[in-house]
Amino acid sequence: MIEAPPKITLSEQEYADLCRQALSAFGVDKDLIVMVKDSLYWCDLHGITSHGLNMLPTYLNRLAHGGINPHGNPCMERQSGALVRLDGDGGFGQVAGRVAADLAIERARQHGIGLVSVRNTNHGGALGCFTDYIASRGLIGFMAHNSNPTVAPFGGSAPAIGTNPLSFAFPGKDFNVLVDLATSATAKGKIYELARHSDTIPGGLALSRDGEPTTSAAEAIKGILLPLGGPKGYSLAVAVEMLTSILSGGSYNYEIGSFHHEPGEPQGISMFILAVNLGDLIDRKDYEERLGNFTKSIKETRKAKGVSEILMPGEREARLAAIRRKEGIPIPQSLVDEIRKMTDERLA
Repeated sequence: MIEAPPKITLSEQEYADLCRQALSAFGVDKDLIVMVKDSLYWCDLHGITSHGLNMLPTYLNRLAHGGINPHGNPCMERQSGALVRLDGDGGFGQVAGRVAADLAIERARQHGIGLVSVRNTNHGGALGCFTDYIASRGLIGFMAHNSNPTVAPFGGSAPAIGTNPLSFAFPGKDFNVLVDLATSATAKGKIYELARHSDTIPGGLALSRDGEPTTSAAEAIKGILLPLGGPKGYSLAVAVEMLTSILSGGSYNYEIGSFHHEPGEPQGISMFILAVNLGDLIDRKDYEERLGNFTKSIKETRKAKGVSEILMPGEREARLAAIRRKEGIPIPQSLVDEIRKMTDERLA
């Protein structure tokens, strides 16, 4: 059995201070730091550790080499009623995502829907952070995000498309119903996270560089991810590419820079963010009653052997977030040490 790495528990303030000190040392503007920290914290709070503080060393490395503009502020390129297109200014994807989400909410409250297309940004972390943000303000949220080619198309043995994640969030009474998934069999960040502690990954997730099935994390990092559910995940990945890069005029597949292996190159990520104003479709009380009845019908379904409770999408994460808000965030000591070392070396 592999031993879990030693961890320390960070309060929300300690977590924020660690992010602020590191990002400030690498020249990121103060108002942008808050948006990046909020995204990382949301991920660790909800147990999506692959996209939380675990990502910060890579962001710092990209800042050091010029792959992320530390002053990048999205600017409006086009607008027409409910629709907006932004240029991400080569900055943090978390900043572009937050600005786009706020714009989508604003337009949805004016027009019933708000749709924001973004090009020329970088890795944005977990999309659920932004759709949950929209849902927490009483609207339905949808977001898609393309990425550099690390996934083989169905029937292929070489990378041609990104993990191309998507997310939906719907306002709920006790928690938001939240769907957040990569269209690949796993996110590349999860393989990097596994590689920190072991070289073994489950089968069916990746191919080696030569196109052969592998259960080695090291081989998977050098190699190729597989699409989720074969042709289904591949088809969804193509749809995400159409919604993001093709519509925005942004970069697609081979034009997009590698997050991990090209730290000096802006990635050219594109995003698609949609907000829908519930009140223009259905009375809120009626919506909540219908959602409650639907949730009840799901939870009362006959359970599989060994299952004590059926959960709605996002429910497990919401429960974990409630605990971690009180008790703090467990973070590997080695990760905190790595971030502090990078910060100190930058300031030296």
